[in-house]
Amino acid sequence: MRKSVVLMLVLLFSPLMVMAQFGARVAGVENDNRVTVFGGYSYLRNANNGFGGFDGQGTFNFNRYLGVTADISGSSLTPLSGSVFGFSGSAQQRIYNYLFGPTVTARAGRSAFFAHALFGEAHSSLGAGVNIPVIGGLSTGLTSANAFAMAFGGGVDLGLTRHLAIRVAQVDFLRTQFNATDALLAGLSSNLGNRQNSMRYSAGIVFRF
Repeated sequence: MRKSVVLMLVLLFSPLMVMAQFGARVAGVENDNRVTVFGGYSYLRNANNGFGGFDGQGTFNFNRYLGVTADISGSSLTPLSGSVFGFSGSAQQRIYNYLFGPTVTARAGRSAFFAHALFGEAHSSLGAGVNIPVIGGLSTGLTSANAFAMAFGGGVDLGLTRHLAIRVAQVDFLRTQFNATDALLAGLSSNLGNRQNSMRYSAGIVFRF
């Protein structure tokens, strides 16, 4: 976790260092697009649990350096599963985050470094499902909860063309504030202050308009 936090801080301050180095204008910049859309895989790590899922973002850029980002992500974990005599069952923990906030970007040619501070809400749920021969699959939700969430981090977009880039890495420190019971049911490790600290790693495709 300590190494992940250090990496997150490096990514967070990279745009400021790049802006200082390149000044107010970066020579050869081809991308002054107003809108950036990202979609890709996301991995959420909390204590010993790893959740796989997705991350999607839309950013509107007011100018070359400042924009506002909407972020939606979802992750799931299957802690229990089994089968016997053709019957199978499993439990699934899910976490969704709906975040919004400012983004600072520094561009170098077609590539970009960015940092953001996002705030919003997290939704967790615990469900169970069973697969019965002939009948098929049945599932139901057992419990759900909402809590405040925030994410601080940044990443690197490697530009391929003016309108297409690869987000090679995005690292966020994600904090949610579920109570201890809801956190446990969601698969999150919680401290006595009812706070859950996680690291989120994302990568995928970026479209620029």
